[in-house]
Amino acid sequence: MKFLSFLLPAAALCVLFQSSGPSTIDPMIFALRVSKNEVPTLPTQAQWMVSLHDADGQLLVQFPFKANAHVQRCILPPQKKGIYTASFYLDLNGNHHLDKGFFGQPTEPYAFSNEARGMFSAPSLEDQRFLFDGQEIPVLLQYHFK
Repeated sequence: MKFLSFLLPAAALCVLFQSSGPSTIDPMIFALRVSKNEVPTLPTQAQWMVSLHDADGQLLVQFPFKANAHVQRCILPPQKKGIYTASFYLDLNGNHHLDKGFFGQPTEPYAFSNEARGMFSAPSLEDQRFLFDGQEIPVLLQYHFK
C-alpha cells in the first residue's frame, strides 16, 4: 500500500492512497473538529492522531497528520462496511503522545468513536462500536477535565 498525504486549499485532507476494490468497501472519512474556545490557536507542531480498530479493539491503522485547521477531514484507506471502533487526539505539542495530568486525565483534546465517554478510563468497546456504512463520520475532540 502506498501512502500519500496532501492538503487542499479550502480544507486540509489526510489521504492514504490505495488501489481500487469491490463496491463493498469505501474510504472511511472522519471530519475532525476541535473548538476554538478550547484551542484558540493551533501550535505549529500540532498534529491529529487517528487510530482505527476492529470491533474487538485490535488496531488496524494508526497515523498522525499535521493539524492545519480546527476542522479537517481525514480519509482512511477503503474499509469493508461493518463494525469498528476509533480513537482520536489532538497532539498539541507534537510529541506523539496523549499527554496526561497528575491523576492520569488527558491534557489534550481527545475523542472516542460513537461519542463514547468513560468516567475514569477509556469507555468500553461496546460503547465505542459504530457501524461504518460509507458515510462521513463527524468527530468532536474536547477536553473533559479542563
